Amino acid sequence: MSRLPAVLCVVLVLSLVAPASVAVAQSNGETVTLTVTVRDQAGNPISDADLDVTWDGGSTTATTAANGKAFVDVPAGASVSIAVTHPRYVRNSPYRIAEATEDDVTVDVFRKSSVRLEVSDDDGPVANASVLIERGGLDVETGTTGPNGVFESGVLQAGSYSITVSKAGYYTRRKSLDIDGEITNRVALRRGSTAVDVRVVDPHFDPARPVAGANVTLVGVGGSRTDRGGNASVTAPVNTETTLRVTRDGYRTVERDLTVGEEATTVSVDLSRTPSITLAAANERIVAGERLVITATNAYGEPSTDATIYLDGERAGTTDGEGEAAVRIDDPGDHTLYVTRNGVRSNEVSVEAISADGDTATPTPSPTATPTPTATTTTGTSPGFGAVLAVLATLLFAARFVRR
Repeated sequence: MSRLPAVLCVVLVLSLVAPASVAVAQSNGETVTLTVTVRDQAGNPISDADLDVTWDGGSTTATTAANGKAFVDVPAGASVSIAVTHPRYVRNSPYRIAEATEDDVTVDVFRKSSVRLEVSDDDGPVANASVLIERGGLDVETGTTGPNGVFESGVLQAGSYSITVSKAGYYTRRKSLDIDGEITNRVALRRGSTAVDVRVVDPHFDPARPVAGANVTLVGVGGSRTDRGGNASVTAPVNTETTLRVTRDGYRTVERDLTVGEEATTVSVDLSRTPSITLAAANERIVAGERLVITATNAYGEPSTDATIYLDGERAGTTDGEGEAAVRIDDPGDHTLYVTRNGVRSNEVSVEAISADGDTATPTPSPTATPTPTATTTTGTSPGFGAVLAVLATLLFAARFVRR
């Protein structure tokens, strides 16, 4: 009876250890065999195809036999990639296995092919045209045409492709092309241009106001000037990468990258005035000890509030909600004032303070002497005037006599 508990104990221990032992064995290199068959588009087996098989942390190689098959040992559960090399066949991308198990794998290969593209316009070959070759939505090959307008691809697997040829100033050309073997294809490009309509407004206002007279430039292309409505139009070559620059005196320059497509483009640009402050004084001369009223306005002629005032380089206060301030100037002599706000400095204003003792008062002009009246004679330019006076005097005398 004493041996039964011992046997049960041993069985229990083995049952606990065994799973762990299996797990260790699997993690320490358990392999599975892949049976790989390489065939062409017609389903024919391809012999002498070299297989480069890789996985995380390892790789191996194999070559297919006459029946197109090869056996490859890989780690169980590994993510495996199989690339095929053959003198007459090609595969654009490796064959991938997400989780390797003991299984049969068929890898299709295609006849080696290539394409020669001859790109031209009405004037002849087009150099430096961009070429994109796609298959199934994936980029297969890219490049540019040479001085002779020719682009030659590398090795491609036979099949249907999408070809795109583009260049600034030309309409983009897209075409489907079956490539099987070494083929040559001609691509004709056509020049074109389109309008770039630009509207320039000043966002300071609500609603924003159009900015007339602004210079609108497409760098390397051309330019125009905005009308009263803030509108300008520039004709540009299609499919062009350029820089849009908008300038006007008193405004900040605006630049932005712009892609001109094959349809008319409309662009809106916010153009704001260059920050500035204009300072004005109520008087050019005051009596020392009195206050000078100054007014500060921004680039839009609006009050510049909370601007810091400097008198002879020393801080002397801030402007109020109306952009005004009264600055006391105590010392006689010439003085300079300016204001700053948000890093912007105004113009300088000069004022002369006059001493209160009157030393520099404006002298009072001396009175002008009154000329002594002279007797009027009967000669000259008014003959008979004295006789008239005599008659009037006689009449006045007679009137006084009658009253008596």
